Amino acid sequence: NVSITQSKNKEIIGIEGKVLMETKNMITLYTENGKKNIPKDICQFSNKQGRLETDSTKLSKRPHERMEILVWHEILELK
Repeated sequence: NVSITQSKNKEIIGIEGKVLMETKNMITLYTENGKKNIPKDICQFSNKQGRLETDSTKLSKRPHERMEILVWHEILELK
């Protein structure tokens, strides 16, 4: 479950729901009022554990592309 804590679009601040799907630029949330497509690059999300960092240069990629970046960072740190 996540909620939108900040956004360039003031109308979507406070929307809460479960993440159903993620694409390169959007997150689909299942809310009390149905499914909502939320653009990643204009929002900051939080969960019960605290704020989630949403740097659009890192988050606005496909999930498998983000994994490739993490693997390369780990490889470079080992050298």
